[in-house]
Formats: sequence, C-alpha cells, structure tokens
Amino acid sequence: MARRVNIMMDEDSWRVIRKLPRGTRSRAVNAAIREWSRTSGRRDASARMDALRARLPAVETDRIVRWIRAEREQRLP
Repeated sequence: MARRVNIMMDEDSWRVIRKLPRGTRSRAVNAAIREWSRTSGRRDASARMDALRARLPAVETDRIVRWIRAEREQRLP
C-alpha cells in the first residue's frame, strides 16, 4: 500500500527531482531509499563484524581447515 508523505529536501535534491517526469518521481525516491537502506544495513553489519573481529583472538588457517573437515566427516553417513 502506498503512503503519501511530505518531506523537506535541499535545493540541490529538488533540482534533480524537478527534472524527472511527474510519474517517475515517487519511483525514483523509493529506489533511492531502498538503495540507501540496503547499503547502510551492509555498512552496519560490516562495522559489527569488524568490532567482533577486533575482540576475538586470531585463529590459524590450518586450525580452521581441521574444524571444517571434522564437521564434514560428522555429517557424512
């Protein structure tokens, strides 16, 4: 369901929107908001992963390989 909203935007943004045909303005704003939401969500997740990585001790690659192999062997019938 679509909602009608009133928003304030700066002059630079208005100049861009004003050039769009009237039927495409809402679609352009919706697409921009979806893209912003997607990228900001990824950025937040990346920051949380970096913080977690900084707190946890480093693990050697060969140890990780052993864990993966042991897990795979447990799953095989």
